[in-house]
Amino acid sequence: MAGGGYRFLDHMTDAVIEAYGTTLEEAFENAAKALCDTMIDVKTVRPKREIKFSAKGNDLYSLLFDWLDKVMLLLVADGIAMSEFSVKIKQYNNSYLLEGITRGEPLELDRHHYKVEIKAVTYHEMEIKQEKDMTTARFLLDL
Repeated sequence: MAGGGYRFLDHMTDAVIEAYGTTLEEAFENAAKALCDTMIDVKTVRPKREIKFSAKGNDLYSLLFDWLDKVMLLLVADGIAMSEFSVKIKQYNNSYLLEGITRGEPLELDRHHYKVEIKAVTYHEMEIKQEKDMTTARFLLDL
C-alpha cells in the first residue's frame, strides 16, 4: 500500500475502518475522511470553506478519539460536509495536541448522498500501529 488512504472492514452492525498513511498525521487525516465517507459521499463535497479546530489526548488513542469525535460533531451538529483534512500533531509533556484544518461546505443531504448516521466514535477495537514507513489507525464507529 503506497501512500495513504483507508478501507472499510467487514462488521455486522458497525463500521470498522482502517486508515493509513506514511506519517501519523496522514493516517489521522485519512481517518477523518473515512469517518465522513461513512455518512456521506465525500467525492461530492466542494472544499469551499476552511475551518480550524484542535484535539487533545493523553496518548495517541485518546487523541484519535477526540479528533474523530470533533470531526463527527462538525458533520452532525454543525452540518458541515468535509472532504479535505490537514493536521499537525505535537507532543508536549505527557500529552498530544492536534491542530487541524478541514475544508468543506454546508451539508446538503441530497447532494452529498447521505448514507448512514454515526451514533458515536468508540475505543472498541481501536489500534494504532506505527512502523518505519506506514502508520495504521483502526477504529470502530457505532452506527
